[in-house]
Amino acid sequence: MSSVTRRRNPRGEGARLREPLIAAAVELIDELGDASKVSVRAITRRAGVSPTALYLHFPDRDAVVDAAVDAGFEAFNATVIEAAATPGIPREQLRAMCRAYVAFTERQPQLYSVIFSARHTHAGSTSVDRAAGFDTLVDRVAATLGAADEATEVAVAVWSALHGFATLRATGTPKAFPPPAAFVARLLDAHF
Repeated sequence: MSSVTRRRNPRGEGARLREPLIAAAVELIDELGDASKVSVRAITRRAGVSPTALYLHFPDRDAVVDAAVDAGFEAFNATVIEAAATPGIPREQLRAMCRAYVAFTERQPQLYSVIFSARHTHAGSTSVDRAAGFDTLVDRVAATLGAADEATEVAVAVWSALHGFATLRATGTPKAFPPPAAFVARLLDAHF
């Protein structure tokens, strides 16, 4: 782990520290793959501040970890939603979205694992729409099918397959996996 020497914010700009603390927690979660292993000292060391500085912005360690999980969801959702907005017919947008989903899991496998397994410790503390990526998938599926009535059911099947593929691939079970693009093509061919 690296330590950063950080200059103090000018008077009246202490709120700017919140984002570096969240970014440090995201990095640690992505490195460690387990939110419970992320400590206040590690977060603040990574952000280049004293441990007491964290408590000016968060009530406790769980609150900054929750914020980091939210930031992970925001990054994941932004990745898949951006891919779904690529020019083209709905089926190609759906293919791009599925590829982006798998690519995110390959780039940040630990973070992906944590954001889909972590529970919020502070009820109602999230402002992130964790379902935004899935909702976009439902829209792309509906556009591809040309009907909305079965879109949610098919989207659940596609999302579950992508999640299963990513999770199993990360654990190496089974050992023989098709390349992601081939998996996505077969998955979509099975449903459309």
